[in-house]
Amino acid sequence: MNDADNFIFNKNLQEIIKTIEEFSDEQREIVEKFRHEMENFTVERSLESCLQALNLSIQLANTREMILDAYKKYCLLLENNLKKLIEERKKHCDKVE
Repeated sequence: MNDADNFIFNKNLQEIIKTIEEFSDEQREIVEKFRHEMENFTVERSLESCLQALNLSIQLANTREMILDAYKKYCLLLENNLKKLIEERKKHCDKVE
């Protein structure tokens, strides 16, 4: 890989890592709110507290889906980079022989 490829790879990698970190922070916040709302629901047993906990549960599922998508992009980026490196190594070895 040349310097331009490395720069693009590192830039994309850093963007994905930042996305994962942001969604992970968001997930932690939602989990904390969800725990609080579940405690509220166990005490109150009201429709409102139930809906609030359900809403946070849905938000948590959506956030986890976004984290999963970011990890898929991360894996794909690493896989493609590995394929390029293997291909370059094979070309180099073919030239040496």
